Amino acid sequence: MAVDTKGSKTTIQGDAKVARVDYSNDESIKRSLTGVEVVISTISGEGLNLQGKIAAAAKEAGVKLFIPSEFGNITEGETEGLFGAKANIQSQLKALGIPYVIFYTGPFADYIFASYVPSLLLLAILSS
Repeated sequence: MAVDTKGSKTTIQGDAKVARVDYSNDESIKRSLTGVEVVISTISGEGLNLQGKIAAAAKEAGVKLFIPSEFGNITEGETEGLFGAKANIQSQLKALGIPYVIFYTGPFADYIFASYVPSLLLLAILSS
């Protein structure tokens, strides 16, 4: 199943199902995740603030495992910028008590996907 933004025209080949979701509506998120066992979030940096809502709805829907959009550098303990936002999601997942797994793929992914984050963050990554 692929969950997509309400109003999107995305299509997927094969047997996969696309669920249209209104992310401003908690019930819409929960309904789209009912019957799903694992959520793999690939939400971009600008939408990271939605992951807490998605994870809470996933727990209510009975999802067994949540994988946040955490691909890149280790972010645990970070407090600022994109890394701080990702670390905040980890705290939210712990507080929710939903089982989760985080995949740190290293800095390479952060540079490949850099065009999706604000340019100031890219400067911070390059200067560190």
